[in-house]
Amino acid sequence: MTDTDADTSSEWDGLVEIGKYPTLEQAQEHGLVILAMREPCWVTATEPAGGFTLHAEPEAAPGIERELCAYASEQEKPVRCPSADREWFRFPAGWGVYGIWMITLILAYLRQGVDPTLVERAASSNTALIDQGEWWRPFTGLFLHADPSHLIGNLLSGLFFGTLVARSIGPLRGWALILFCGTIGNALTAALTWPESFVSIGASTAVFAALGILSGLGCSSMLRVRMRLPWAKITAPVIAGIILLGWMGGGAVGGNTDVLGHIFGFGAGLTAGLAIGLLAPATAGAAAAGSAAAERASRS
Repeated sequence: MTDTDADTSSEWDGLVEIGKYPTLEQAQEHGLVILAMREPCWVTATEPAGGFTLHAEPEAAPGIERELCAYASEQEKPVRCPSADREWFRFPAGWGVYGIWMITLILAYLRQGVDPTLVERAASSNTALIDQGEWWRPFTGLFLHADPSHLIGNLLSGLFFGTLVARSIGPLRGWALILFCGTIGNALTAALTWPESFVSIGASTAVFAALGILSGLGCSSMLRVRMRLPWAKITAPVIAGIILLGWMGGGAVGGNTDVLGHIFGFGAGLTAGLAIGLLAPATAGAAAAGSAAAERASRS
């Protein structure tokens, strides 16, 4: 536990408030409960009202509050229990934006059945991009799919990772960043595979860009509260993202999976998430819940 004053309160912006206490002894008593859970916590002086505030990491807060409630029940001391509907995200899920993205993918796939040349004209192609200067190819390739299972898989993956990004940094900014990083991923793949002809389609590059954004946001949140935290915990969101990347994006040997697109999409999203989290600290704290959800998915 760390005791500090109000002048350094900005250092704790990435943490969440667990409770307020009139004396330092009471705050430290509850802090010991948290430390017994092997979770870090911090105590700050509350000015000008007086008293002390106990802080913890966002992703650990729900479990901490439940433990403190159980401790208070044993000690017969009143404590504010967590609300069942407590919101850990700063932004809405943006179902309308996701709906637009979903409808666009479905309409594009239906259009492919009517116009067989659409894939040839709009797929992400390194020769078309580099040799012919068709700069839109890395973007338009995100909206085309090979078959219904390919489309449905990306719609479901986008539903999970895309809405987590939207709830972390906002729906419009989140989905714009997902598509931008997906486009960058396709462009990097085209550059690396050129001059040998390479063509790819599918929104999976954007889906893995969303995963990278969540990992970057989570890592930046850990970096901002890095005092007394091991590097393994700081880099845990990135490690979880890499595990998911290997699990979901590796593809079968000899298959048609665009592994490079997945890797570069994830890398572009990771870079963007780190940049946003470090340059906009208020976002990083709210985004920790999104990265924690992605980390839990890697363990299931």
